[in-house]
Amino acid sequence: MFSKHLDILAKKVRAWKSRRTMKRGFDRRGSALILTLVLTLSLASLATSAIYLGANDQMLALTYDQERNMRYAAEAVLAMGKSTLNFDPLAAPDTGYRTVLNNATVKDANGTPLPGLTASMYLGPTSSNTGQFGRFVSVVAIVQNQTGAQVIRRLELARESFAKFAYWSNQESNNGTTIYFNNNDQLWGPVWSNDQLHIGSGTARFHGSVGTASTIDGKPYGTFDLGYSENQKPIVLPNNTVLANLAGYASAGNFNFTAPNSSTVDQAKMRIEFVARPLNGGAGGGATGLPLTGADDGFFRVYISNAGAAWLRADVSSKADNCGATYVFTNTGTGLGSPSRPAFVPMSENTKKWFSLAITASGNYSSTLISRLTSATASTREQYTLGQSTARCYLGGDPNLRAVSYRSTAAYSADTLKARSLGGTWIMSAVQNIAGDSTTFYPATSSNPMGYWKTYPGAVSPQLSALYPAEASYLYPLYRGLNAGTKGVIYVGGTTGISGTLRGRVTLYATGNVAILRDVKYVTDPSLNNCTADMLGIISGNNIMVADNLLQDPPSLSGLGYTNMDDTKDVFIQGVMMALNTAFGVENYDSGPTNANDCEGTNNGRGCLYLTGGIIQQQRGAVGLSNGSGFAKRYSYDKCALYNPPPYFPTTGRYTDNRYYEIDPSGFNVAALFNSLTP
Repeated sequence: MFSKHLDILAKKVRAWKSRRTMKRGFDRRGSALILTLVLTLSLASLATSAIYLGANDQMLALTYDQERNMRYAAEAVLAMGKSTLNFDPLAAPDTGYRTVLNNATVKDANGTPLPGLTASMYLGPTSSNTGQFGRFVSVVAIVQNQTGAQVIRRLELARESFAKFAYWSNQESNNGTTIYFNNNDQLWGPVWSNDQLHIGSGTARFHGSVGTASTIDGKPYGTFDLGYSENQKPIVLPNNTVLANLAGYASAGNFNFTAPNSSTVDQAKMRIEFVARPLNGGAGGGATGLPLTGADDGFFRVYISNAGAAWLRADVSSKADNCGATYVFTNTGTGLGSPSRPAFVPMSENTKKWFSLAITASGNYSSTLISRLTSATASTREQYTLGQSTARCYLGGDPNLRAVSYRSTAAYSADTLKARSLGGTWIMSAVQNIAGDSTTFYPATSSNPMGYWKTYPGAVSPQLSALYPAEASYLYPLYRGLNAGTKGVIYVGGTTGISGTLRGRVTLYATGNVAILRDVKYVTDPSLNNCTADMLGIISGNNIMVADNLLQDPPSLSGLGYTNMDDTKDVFIQGVMMALNTAFGVENYDSGPTNANDCEGTNNGRGCLYLTGGIIQQQRGAVGLSNGSGFAKRYSYDKCALYNPPPYFPTTGRYTDNRYYEIDPSGFNVAALFNSLTP
């Protein structure tokens, strides 16, 4: 019975195990199904994602391709605009803007239209159209696709100034004679000629770019640091008609003058002298002797000669009036004639009684020297007057020559009479009134037989009057704060001479000739590359010539031989010169001494001609000969003329890249852009 129960129990156990095994089997089959479904869905999702991502990549690629095409199309339109302007400089209007392309089809390099893209191009000035600070034109390119998306680019172009050239010529000859670059000439800065350039076997080196509308003869003899280009499109010089607007710009600042004549440089009767006077001392202060670094320190004066060109130019024929020496007439005090302030007396005054009385009373000179200085023989007076270490010559109207300008007045007669009859203190009184130095400014009147300084017609600064009471009314301010109308242009109808030291930025245009009568220099040394400081442009309707006068060509004096009569034997010119009808050169370069001076150790006639700036000329001019007559050239380039040319200086008609912009298309309006960029 018990065993029967055990059998029954065993059967139940086996049945229970069998059911449990079956249940486990059923659990495994359900999990696999679920797992299969999950894997299937995952793979489907991955496949879907791959399909989606692939399509998206394709769409992005198409988008990038179109964006690239739009960007390149905009660049192409800008290049077309630049080419248009260089082919036709008048393509851009003086005001507003011009539509060149309007939703035009865009083509690739093969001439195939780019699908779905259109382009528009606009040209217009984006600065003052006067050209005072250069001329700028912008090309605006708009490229649009079918969806309305836009790419907008702007390229601002600067109209190339002639001032960028270190050397420019239309003809490489002088009176039919071909001139060569030779003898190891060193040229810095851009060089250009519309004619064939010639290089001699003595070699030449060009440190800047070289271009010609013709070809270069003797290329093997040349070294071209930046290469060269031949057979280029010619560049045309402006003419007097093109430059006619400069007269109006000059008038706005009271800088429009009519010279006594339009003759050659040897007949100049007008002189413009640049002067620097420390109004605020540059660093503040307003006292003389302080640094001339302030913008308000720049002025010029205008002298008109009534006595002829020789007096104004200081020619040899006028040396008695233009040359002399300094003397100490009293050993006390600090006034004119004292040891600290010697008095300059022109040689023509040596025979006057006041001079004999004053030099004798001083006790500083031997009776032998006095007799020679006051001799009735002109050659003796010349030898002993101009043989002194203090001997100098000055241009007509210079304050040192006060005695000559003062001579014709009643006051002069009164002073000389008192000195002759009363002696004593009246001798020094005469000296104080008659003799001169660099500060004894004497304006004279227009009726003065020798000449006069022109009065500035504008308002004179009270501060200037307080500092320079004798001179203030004759100083023409270059600084806009003292002369609101100035545009940086001086216009001369006719021929003028120039000299002096410039503080400021100015273009001088004379319809006749321009004579360089003495050094023309900047207050700020151009080698410092301070391109915001001083800059001079000189434009002549005819020639620009370094004058053959007593200051720039050593005269042969009695008993002394060739003697330099300026503060240095060399001539310094700083500025950019443009001679529209012939050349820049040296007057009588082929005459005079051949070995009176030296230039950096090499003997020659007149010394070194140091020119810093540029030369633009119709024909190539000469400054000396290989035998030593004239000057030896020492030219250097002022790169500031490239970056910041003189006001209103003529342009070549070619355009160069200045600035590039990417413009946000949101709310863009082309008319509003040009309106905002034109003052």
